[in-house]
Amino acid sequence: MSFIERSASFLRRPGAAVLRGGRALRRAVAALRSPSALLASDLLADYRLLAALVGGSAVVALLSIPEAPRPLALLGVGLGLLYYGLASRRERHRQRLRAAEFPAAWREVLQRRVPLYAQLEDGERRRFEQEIQIFLGEQRIYALDAELNLQGSGEATRRFTITDEHRVLIAASAATLLLGRPEWRLPTERDIIVYPTAFTEESYAMEPYSHTVGMVHAQGPVLFALDAIERSYPELPGMRHEASHGWGFPWLLGQSPHAHGGAAPAESEHGALPHVGLHEFAHVLDFIGQGGKAHGVPGLLSMAHGDRWAQQLERERERLLMGQSVLHPYGLKSEAELFAVAVESFFQEPLRVRAAHPDLYALLAEFFNQDPAARVSRPVKAALAFRPWFSLSAPVRYTA
Repeated sequence: MSFIERSASFLRRPGAAVLRGGRALRRAVAALRSPSALLASDLLADYRLLAALVGGSAVVALLSIPEAPRPLALLGVGLGLLYYGLASRRERHRQRLRAAEFPAAWREVLQRRVPLYAQLEDGERRRFEQEIQIFLGEQRIYALDAELNLQGSGEATRRFTITDEHRVLIAASAATLLLGRPEWRLPTERDIIVYPTAFTEESYAMEPYSHTVGMVHAQGPVLFALDAIERSYPELPGMRHEASHGWGFPWLLGQSPHAHGGAAPAESEHGALPHVGLHEFAHVLDFIGQGGKAHGVPGLLSMAHGDRWAQQLERERERLLMGQSVLHPYGLKSEAELFAVAVESFFQEPLRVRAAHPDLYALLAEFFNQDPAARVSRPVKAALAFRPWFSLSAPVRYTA
């Protein structure tokens, strides 16, 4: 072997080592990045490519105009930049929200009131926080402009308000559904209106026997009753309950945290609580791509998956009618409600649903790209207490 060949062989070895090290470093950096961050990076790269195509096409078109001054072609570059700025605006905003530090006060709320947060591994927990940051950065949440009548207080009335804690709990409901699907985008044109307590479906008035605690309009706002959100996220055992909330129902009326103007959710004594947040955001997903109609087969599904869903919903409806289901009987109202109560049970009672409805569980796990039963089983071996359908109380009413 000549001197030149030996020198080349000697130099190739450290060069190959550098290349291997570079590839390993890139893999390590990629592993540290969340799927949502990788997705956002890919989307922004796609927008940049499209902007280059738009700008390049415009430049070519302008240069092809006879006797047009050459500097006019710069307008094509400007058009490409304008396209990128407008088309990627939401993704760039989401990237800024995702990169921001998660507030310690919000994390304390999650630790104190959201059981899922403690079940997540470090990477999942960070993604969950990012979904909450994005939700609160994109969605508009308003308290109903109403006065509350106070009993046993020196004040006659008080304006109804909501706190950051309430907003975080609402966001946590949506983040639970989105955790495994960073590519999903909730519509931002829907306002979220929070009522103090249950309201009537027809007039939206809070009357003594009102029992609607959540509603999703086809094109309008999402409505929540705040006391139902509170019941969906009770204080976790061993966590200190803040004595003074300063806002209203049901504490301003001197009631138990589980009191309700209509039907009380007796399910809490036997199993998981109803969860109005999961239920209503399931309806929101159902409405996406459906032209203003929700029928239990989300438009996010492909046609082939949609047929499987429709067949499974029919089987679940028959099981409910025969009393052989662990799902809430409120699902018999319509296919949309059956989908919503199935989603609710999938996240609230995953072990029971997996045991009693394995096919339904598999479809939901595939749809959400999550396995909550495995997640629950990680820290503890959970007990599975069967609760027959006829032991349920009168259903809490949701309205799509």
